[in-house]
Amino acid sequence: MNQKIKTFFIGGLGSNCYHAKDFIEELDEKVLFLNPYIENLQNEEDLLNWFKNEIKDLEEVYLIGHSLGGDLGRYLASQFSQVNKLVLLDGGYLNLDEIMTLDDELTDTKDYFRQQVFTDIEEVIASEKSQSSYWSKNLEEAARNSYRYNSKTKEFELDLDLEKVLNLLRLRRVIKPYDANLDSKDVLFIVPVYKEEPEWRKEALSQLPSNFDITMLENSGHELYTQKPREIAKLINDWINKIENNVKINCNKFR
Repeated sequence: MNQKIKTFFIGGLGSNCYHAKDFIEELDEKVLFLNPYIENLQNEEDLLNWFKNEIKDLEEVYLIGHSLGGDLGRYLASQFSQVNKLVLLDGGYLNLDEIMTLDDELTDTKDYFRQQVFTDIEEVIASEKSQSSYWSKNLEEAARNSYRYNSKTKEFELDLDLEKVLNLLRLRRVIKPYDANLDSKDVLFIVPVYKEEPEWRKEALSQLPSNFDITMLENSGHELYTQKPREIAKLINDWINKIENNVKINCNKFR
């Protein structure tokens, strides 16, 4: 891989590096996992400065984002010329204002945090394993590292700062990632196919830009890369190789 190229991955809300490990190990490119959920990103400037510091002086960047990470990724790709290849995993295309109000989303998030409190972490892991179509040691570590032990309450709670998460949800409404212009970028868009599609999702998918390479994946859910890490990685590897080979062919025509 060219030393001037680096690939970055931004997972969905609540994800940690272990969620992505099986997936990342299958990719041809070396990948750096980014975690915006531990940062205090309150506005667009904070988000841009955070990403600028991560990519530093790289000339070319590949960016992969899942869910909320895809929302952030699409916006960042529109703001940084270095990002020339973007992969969106079921993210970066929904106008949430047409689906639910920000107040409702924040209320639901607070309720979710309150519900995610357990006395036995092993039961939580066993439950996740029993409900998963794909499981590995890395996913077990992901589940374990998603919680922290509160010595005062003697319970396990989400290992997330609620206020930082709420700030990111507010920021997503401000940056409007679904509207970010990516005409000059190579974009791979991968989403699951559901038997019963809600109208708002049908409408959003029908409005995808014409330059997106779209893959509709059957027998998968929203957590694409943890459910099918090898399959998703292969789709991305093949897509990148195809684009790079086309560039080489076009360059050879002018020699």
